[in-house]
Amino acid sequence: MDIRATSRVAAAVSLIVGPLALAIPIGFTDEDAPIAAQLQDYANHPTLAMLSNIVILPLMAIIPAVVYAARLARRGAPNLAFFGGGLAALGWLAGFTTIGATQIALYQGSRLADQAGTAALIDKVNGDPIYSTLVGVFVLGHAIGMIVLGIGLWRSRSVAPWVAALFIAYPVGHLVGHAISPVIDTLSGVLLLISGVAIAAKILRTSNQQWDLPAGEGVAPAESVAEVAA
Repeated sequence: MDIRATSRVAAAVSLIVGPLALAIPIGFTDEDAPIAAQLQDYANHPTLAMLSNIVILPLMAIIPAVVYAARLARRGAPNLAFFGGGLAALGWLAGFTTIGATQIALYQGSRLADQAGTAALIDKVNGDPIYSTLVGVFVLGHAIGMIVLGIGLWRSRSVAPWVAALFIAYPVGHLVGHAISPVIDTLSGVLLLISGVAIAAKILRTSNQQWDLPAGEGVAPAESVAEVAA
């Protein structure tokens, strides 16, 4: 059974669905606020809180998305694709394990009568060294990994330079937005969505034969300038 076409469709879907979920602006609490305050925000906005948790499910597509983006870049930049894709996937996995689980804990905790006890428990979890390490892996992995992967997409010439630039702009904008304004963070998610759609389109236009080539073969110089810029 030839699954190359199915693989390319799965790649395109993940590259659209994951960034699309990331770009949905659902902001109702300050993630840097004390847990007690976050619990109150969750209690005051139960519908948004539930929606935020549901969005975690399609957002998980971001993990195969970065793996497929690395697969596209590996023919022209195998080292950057390997390290960037690997770090990004590991970072996002750690993020779902920690931040995603905390969101669910906050939602369920906001429905309990003992708010003080719930806040104390979540604070203990957040202060656990293993949890903190996983959060560190998320921050470094998904930021540095996606920047390296974006450079790989650029260097491999597997996509147009502006597509790779938007891919790189996401982690940079996310970090800046987290420190300055959630608006910048939301905008960075939109930029990743645009880049993801463009990468998905490129993968769908790639033939099964080209998609299956090993690293270093069938690189962009053999393609026409018009196709590279597409």
